Amino acid sequence: MRQVRTIDDLADRGFDVQEGIAMCAGDEELYLEVLQEAFEEGEEKIPLIRKLYEERDYERYLVEVHGLKNAMRSIGAMHLSEAAKEQEFAVKAQDYGRFDEKVETLLAEYRDVVDALRELLDD
Repeated sequence: MRQVRTIDDLADRGFDVQEGIAMCAGDEELYLEVLQEAFEEGEEKIPLIRKLYEERDYERYLVEVHGLKNAMRSIGAMHLSEAAKEQEFAVKAQDYGRFDEKVETLLAEYRDVVDALRELLDD
């Protein structure tokens, strides 16, 4: 996988960059600021989501994945937004089999997003 050096490179990592920019009123500078915030938040949220999962704290987990769904949509990380939505709906439906089955996928996708943002923002 090619390193992310520009926001356009994010498309190679599954981001809908144009959607992310549109969510930032068409402002690329604002989009970069939102990407920075998403990166910083991701470094904290990944271990938190894992902890909530392991503790079976469904209520807080639901709040976190709901927020993740919206945050990732706002930066154009639609694949992660959809994975978070799946987890949100599984918990709401008390479908803990599907919840258990998909949590590692969610966390891996979140790590990929954070890693891509790190590559972009470290340059």
